[in-house]
Amino acid sequence: MCGITALQLRDPGLRPRLGALMAAMMAQVAERGPDSAGITIYPEITVLKGVGHPAVLAAEWRLNEISGTQAVAHTRMATESAITAAHCHPFVVGDGLSLVHNGSFANHATIRRELLARGVAFDSDNDSEVAARFLAYRMDSGDDLEKALRLLCERFDGFYTLAVQTPDAFAVVRDVIACKPAIIAETPGWVAMASEYRALAVLPGIEAARVYEPEPEEVYLWTST
Repeated sequence: MCGITALQLRDPGLRPRLGALMAAMMAQVAERGPDSAGITIYPEITVLKGVGHPAVLAAEWRLNEISGTQAVAHTRMATESAITAAHCHPFVVGDGLSLVHNGSFANHATIRRELLARGVAFDSDNDSEVAARFLAYRMDSGDDLEKALRLLCERFDGFYTLAVQTPDAFAVVRDVIACKPAIIAETPGWVAMASEYRALAVLPGIEAARVYEPEPEEVYLWTST
């Protein structure tokens, strides 16, 4: 099942609260992924991963004390690979590209072999890492993030909601039938995405936010510059 939360702050005044806001969001999707959790925090690209309940991990990481510009997090219910820190999302590759995934890819083994033949190295046997490595490879080849995500939609078969961040961008994309849940909310102070609305409800100003469900295979992208 798994839970995704992601937040990009437009209001610099909110940056000291980034960790606290993400901890609150993760708590709302903890039951979607009680096995393990992880988070990437920008701009320093701090990656925290661990096995255990997301609320316990957030406390251990002292997430409430962390500031930043944006973050993407994942609560995992393992379905196709081991419950270890190495298999936790986010998968951070290339020049700070961070990916979280709810769903599964049917043809990840084929794409893994193609990438291995091109010299791409892997750290796990997780299908989600294949998507992250594919995006990084395409961007190293000259594609921007939006084009790389569109190519992913063409090449990968399966069910998925992806949230992807780089040091200066945040993107969301879903599969062709939008099988896995996703909700986006935007205000002048921030843009956020989560697997469930209740994770967005903890954010300041949510009552005035534009809230909507992303369309199938539509790439939604926001930059921080």
